[in-house]
Amino acid sequence: MAAVLALPDEKVEEICAGIDGVVVCANYNCPGQLVISGDIEAVDAACALLKEAGAKRALRLKVGGAFHSPLMEPAREELAAAIEATEIHAPVCPVFQNVDALPHTDPIEIKANLIAQLTAPVRWTQTVRNMIADGATEFVELGPGKVLQGLVTKIDPSVAVSGMQ
Repeated sequence: MAAVLALPDEKVEEICAGIDGVVVCANYNCPGQLVISGDIEAVDAACALLKEAGAKRALRLKVGGAFHSPLMEPAREELAAAIEATEIHAPVCPVFQNVDALPHTDPIEIKANLIAQLTAPVRWTQTVRNMIADGATEFVELGPGKVLQGLVTKIDPSVAVSGMQ
């Protein structure tokens, strides 16, 4: 995986699509910040082309796998079994899922999307934008750190952000 800074999403997608091997957009963090994932050689090749195309950075990340890419497919069966064995009730409010950036209330859809997220990109930018369009005006990050607060602010500086540990 590699972080890519200061290129439009479409340009990153275009360059990744032209690389031999597996390399895909894995995390749409905020405008101008994506993470790509795939085969090491393909990620390295993409990083070189992304830098040539004007990326401020295209930096490999120290991770243990090609998360949110087709290379995670072998883990799908075990994950699916665990999710299917978990009881999920209809939520009291829609759950926006990063796999499609849309709200869901059907437990069957929620489970299917959780399984799909293993090999699909995290559409954080799109999810936040859809939540704002649906009326969200405040975002609270639970846990240590402020990474998500920073991303939300970059996506839409007009919404309130805060954190709780």
